Amino acid sequence: MYYIQQSLLCMRKLLFLLLIVCLCNCKKTDTPPVAPNTTNPATDTTGKGQNQVASPNTDQWAKPRPIAGDTVADSFVTYLIKKGNNFCENNTYAITQYVTLHYRAILDSTCIYTTTLPANQQDINKLFGFADCASHHQTNSARFGWNWYNGAMRIHAYCYAGGVRTYKELGTVALNKAFDCKLYVLPDRYIFELNGKTDTMSRGCTSSTATGYKLLPYFGGDEPAPHDVKIKIREM
Repeated sequence: MYYIQQSLLCMRKLLFLLLIVCLCNCKKTDTPPVAPNTTNPATDTTGKGQNQVASPNTDQWAKPRPIAGDTVADSFVTYLIKKGNNFCENNTYAITQYVTLHYRAILDSTCIYTTTLPANQQDINKLFGFADCASHHQTNSARFGWNWYNGAMRIHAYCYAGGVRTYKELGTVALNKAFDCKLYVLPDRYIFELNGKTDTMSRGCTSSTATGYKLLPYFGGDEPAPHDVKIKIREM
């Protein structure tokens, strides 16, 4: 009975948070980090800036999607961030529970950009991940991030734990080529894996499952997308 009551309490919290997030969807809710540290995770103390997934709009588990057609890209979902926007089209906040998040992504030439202010070029755009601990994503969350910097596409771990933001560069990827992202949820930390290379980040709660909502692609940062940006993602 205790666990049922706790689960119902978490669901009530999530529904309340989703209402707040959806009402604020027209505003920028992600703040940019400063220049990343490639050796140790950077920490912002101000607070500014298994392979199964939960089905959208349901609490039932979804089967991994099969690869369709002759090419892997056939089964990818394309997320469009239009010029002048931060959020992708058809942005949703589907309630989710994850033990492991595994997906493949493709970033193409539309993901090459130059910011209006040079200092913003290092801002980390958000790829895909989830809010955690039945809280707002700027309190607890885990996402892969990306930016185009110094002529390379760089992938980052990007987290909030108890309102403290941390981020770390994980490596670079080639344009137009699928790369694997895995995110493992442990009671005290996350393990980020990019194409087989792993690193760890702190987590803000101690449950064995990440309970929250999906976080879809987002550009920014201080600046919106300078042109249409397309990102392909397929959950595994």
